[in-house]
Amino acid sequence: MKFWQKSFLAILVLFVVSINICLYLTSKYSFSLNAQQERERAIGEYQFISNGMFESMSSLNYRQQGIPTVSSVDSLMSTFAAYYTKQNVYLELTQSSKLLFSNVPAAVKASLNATKLPKSGYTMRIFARSGTHYLCIVGPISGLNGNYTLAYVSNLSDLYNSHARLTRYLIFVSAVIETLLALTLLLILRKLTHPIRLMQKATRKIAGGVYGERIRISGKDEFHDLAENFNLMAVSIQEKIDELDRNVQEKQGLIDNLAHELRTPLTAIRGHAEYLLSAHTNEQNRAKAAGYIFSATDRMQDLVHKILDLALIRNSKLDLQEIQPSELLSQVESLTAPKLREKHIKLEARCALENRLTGDSILLQSLLINLIDNAAKASRPNSMITLSAYFDSAPILEVRDFGCGMDKEQLSLIFEPFYRVDKARSRSSGGVGLGLSLCREIANLHHAQLRIHSQLGKETTVQIVFTTPLQPPDNFITSADI
Repeated sequence: MKFWQKSFLAILVLFVVSINICLYLTSKYSFSLNAQQERERAIGEYQFISNGMFESMSSLNYRQQGIPTVSSVDSLMSTFAAYYTKQNVYLELTQSSKLLFSNVPAAVKASLNATKLPKSGYTMRIFARSGTHYLCIVGPISGLNGNYTLAYVSNLSDLYNSHARLTRYLIFVSAVIETLLALTLLLILRKLTHPIRLMQKATRKIAGGVYGERIRISGKDEFHDLAENFNLMAVSIQEKIDELDRNVQEKQGLIDNLAHELRTPLTAIRGHAEYLLSAHTNEQNRAKAAGYIFSATDRMQDLVHKILDLALIRNSKLDLQEIQPSELLSQVESLTAPKLREKHIKLEARCALENRLTGDSILLQSLLINLIDNAAKASRPNSMITLSAYFDSAPILEVRDFGCGMDKEQLSLIFEPFYRVDKARSRSSGGVGLGLSLCREIANLHHAQLRIHSQLGKETTVQIVFTTPLQPPDNFITSADI
């Protein structure tokens, strides 16, 4: 059973029970009030008749100088009975258990005879005979000699019939009100739970892979807030899924490229190994083939190391410390000097940054060494590479070469793993196309921007811009400084 159906039944039952209880109590109170009024009216009439009988009997006793005769009493009672019978009231008069007058229905006499007579005052009771209710009042007529007892019997059919009509009317009103209430409640609950159905539909779509589903609910109630939070959650899920898709594609591309990159050196190793096994190969050719195998092995080793470095950097945490830029440049210069001398390339280090940097010294060295290595591959012998540290609204580390440069299409692809601007030159120099991917990961760990500017055939400039709260506040220019 759905939530709105449960709510509908629970609220409907609560209202129906409450309405019926209220109507029942109203009906009961109304009947009780009418019955009380009927009793008071009956007592008043009984006392009126009793007093009238006392006065009349006293008058007869005075005129007849003795106890009134039966005929005179019967005539007197007939006068009262003729008037009250029209009002469904019956009278009975006895003297010392001797019946003098009675027009009480036969069905009532048995109950009337069973009524205990009080010594003074009167007795009042209600009883039912043959589906009809009667009010009976029995008591002696005080002040008269002869032990006269007056019985007053009133038919309460009008009272009970009126109560029955009222009960039927209240039942009809209750049924109408409950029907209207049920329809109104149904419409209200369907309206109120409409946002829930929208969210249910949206969650079902998201569960089916439609991550672009959103909910629009007007108003400022809890459902509106829930819809907004749901949309934020959906956006977050979509971003995570997109990121996972990108990661999967990147990993698949990395695997495909890795398989391609490994195929070339393995093919070369296998070919030269078969050549070495040839019986008609002289020693000089054997040495040359072994050199090719050694070179291909170095290339595979470099490829594996780069991939391991890339994986470690993506899953590593920064060892943050304060770094003196001049010391960082000096260390990088000494580490790259041997390789640059082999290629007859000069490295010129310039430090104009006085403030310290915050970062991981080892990773920043690796970043700059990779950038210098790429610059050296793009440079001609006897050329120069500059390594600079300076301040321009934020701390900047820069590597510039004056080599072959790149066009816009090449610039858009250089961060892709295994991409090489000049494949032939890169293979001959041992490059595997992972250097800039490593550089980007290191820059991302430091929340720094890696910017590349290049002109084809002229130069390439790579900047690491530390625009991040990770750096000390005095490394930035504020509006107050301008």
